[in-house]
Amino acid sequence: GGKRHRLGDDWNANTGGNSDLGHPIYSIAHGYVTEVKDHKGGWGPVLRIVHEVDGEYVESLYAHCQEIFVKTGDWVKRGDKVATIGNNNGQYYAHLHLELREKVDMPLGGGYSREKKGYLDPTVYIKAHRPK
Repeated sequence: GGKRHRLGDDWNANTGGNSDLGHPIYSIAHGYVTEVKDHKGGWGPVLRIVHEVDGEYVESLYAHCQEIFVKTGDWVKRGDKVATIGNNNGQYYAHLHLELREKVDMPLGGGYSREKKGYLDPTVYIKAHRPK
């Protein structure tokens, strides 16, 4: 499961370790919360939000959260604080596992796969779609 087979990006503070534990996670865009659930295992608490971008739907998935401040069915705006960065009950150093999926409601999966269909590169996508 090397970096190239990761389906998302791990965003960690430059200071490393658990230095970003509890830091805020903001919604990448306006959207509708479709799932808030502790999936246990390697995922921990997961938040999924569906966004409409240029007439198409994408889903953002935030994993290993410490706290989640929204619930299924909520509408959120870009930049809303939706959760905090966790470490999946000490399983990892604190970081945000962020996935962007161009197919909504795909199964959670394992976070690693050679099949990348349906997944977008979060960093590239967010840069491309930032409001001017």
